[in-house]
Amino acid sequence: MKNLMEIANEEQQMTKTRAAELANMIIQVNDDGHVDTLTILARMEFISQIIENAKNQLRERAIDELDLYGPESRTGVTKFGVTFKHKETAVKYDFSQTPMWNELKHAEQLATDERKEFESTLKSIKKSTQIAIPDTGELIDVHPPIKSSKTTVEISLAK
Repeated sequence: MKNLMEIANEEQQMTKTRAAELANMIIQVNDDGHVDTLTILARMEFISQIIENAKNQLRERAIDELDLYGPESRTGVTKFGVTFKHKETAVKYDFSQTPMWNELKHAEQLATDERKEFESTLKSIKKSTQIAIPDTGELIDVHPPIKSSKTTVEISLAK
């Protein structure tokens, strides 16, 4: 089987379909018993972190390189089926200069704090019961929350 760099250097279009095909090839190697699941998963995590680190640095360089393409950098530069273009992301707005916004934000924070405190109370009950609302004395029915989770595998590389 070719290594990943040989595959990436092929003069083929780099598409989501091709990526899925290659992923299925890796799964097939595991299914055929050539390598156990934990070993291949460890290798994939290692490769994933290498790729993520390199991609972050190369994205910064790509901004400057795309500038060389002029207006085309906004519509897209395509290489091997992969399109690169400038895009504004993480746009942020600061509304704090508007008093009404600040009042609404404060009210929202108070409601969030109250909800979280109530959730903590609900987590502590073991069976359905009634509790009194402190401000009004009104009795309300409360039920323990329904807890759910998903099992996955945590993967940690040594430093």
